[in-house]
Amino acid sequence: MDKQIVISIKTIILFLLTILGLFVIYRLGPIIGILLLSTLLVISMEQPVRYFMRGFLFNKRISRGLAVLISYSLFVLIILGVLTFVVPPLITELQKMIVSIPYMLQNVKIPQEWQSSVPNMIPDTSKISTGVINATFSIFSNFATFLSVLVISIYMSLDWENIKKGFISLFPKNNEDIVQETIEDIEKNVGAWIKGQLLLMLVIGVASFIGLSILGVRYSVGLGLLSGIFEAIPNVGPVLSAIVAGLIGFTDSPIKGIGVVSLFVIIQQLENNLLVPKIMGKVSGFRPLVILLALLVGANFFGIIGAVCAVPVTMIASTILKKFFGTNN
Repeated sequence: MDKQIVISIKTIILFLLTILGLFVIYRLGPIIGILLLSTLLVISMEQPVRYFMRGFLFNKRISRGLAVLISYSLFVLIILGVLTFVVPPLITELQKMIVSIPYMLQNVKIPQEWQSSVPNMIPDTSKISTGVINATFSIFSNFATFLSVLVISIYMSLDWENIKKGFISLFPKNNEDIVQETIEDIEKNVGAWIKGQLLLMLVIGVASFIGLSILGVRYSVGLGLLSGIFEAIPNVGPVLSAIVAGLIGFTDSPIKGIGVVSLFVIIQQLENNLLVPKIMGKVSGFRPLVILLALLVGANFFGIIGAVCAVPVTMIASTILKKFFGTNN
């Protein structure tokens, strides 16, 4: 006996509204991305904002508005300092390094049949160098997006307490306390991760520069800066910086190449066994496989920004799941 399938008007309308909602989300993807980045920046800045709110100015407690102004002013100054003093020498060093790759390869003993292809690499390398510079200018020319994220973040930070209260009010009364605790844990964990990550980037960058300078490796400034920046990408970043520095070291001599590899192994061991436990503690607590998957997903959807934001976003999701599913230790 054939069964009749009856689809109600309500089901059809709900299906069409779902399709329409997904289409709107797809079309508003860039705006949603800006809002997500702004929210992540607000959460990251909440710790310094609260720190300044505990201070006094003219015998009066610093208001939230002034604390937000001070915190974001320092953030902008740091960004401007990086763009002024870090990025130009990094670009110059990387450009020199990329352009000189064919000449460095000529000093490496390679099979006879491969040597004819080395000169042919010079045009391609020049194209790569040009591509890197063009990509860099493309990133920094997108100033409107950065400004939008910054302005939205400032307004959200100013009204963050009311935003949290409004969000908490969306949940049933018996769940409001756990929602508030979850938000506070997210602010604390992400803030601690940001501070720890910045300190690790500084320590690794300086240590790499000093070690490479002692070994006499070329482009030690650029390689040190690159190591510090790549430290923002967990697990994968240190390996990439070690590979780049090792290749340059081996083009000079095998002994220097071995010294560079040994240097990065020592730095990595000190980082894993001394720096990370002291600086980061158990802030993230994720296994390397989880971090790697988060990096791949973030990079696939949002590029470099997605890779950098993958760990804090995963941290936020983990905190929410632990709170609401009772897996918190």
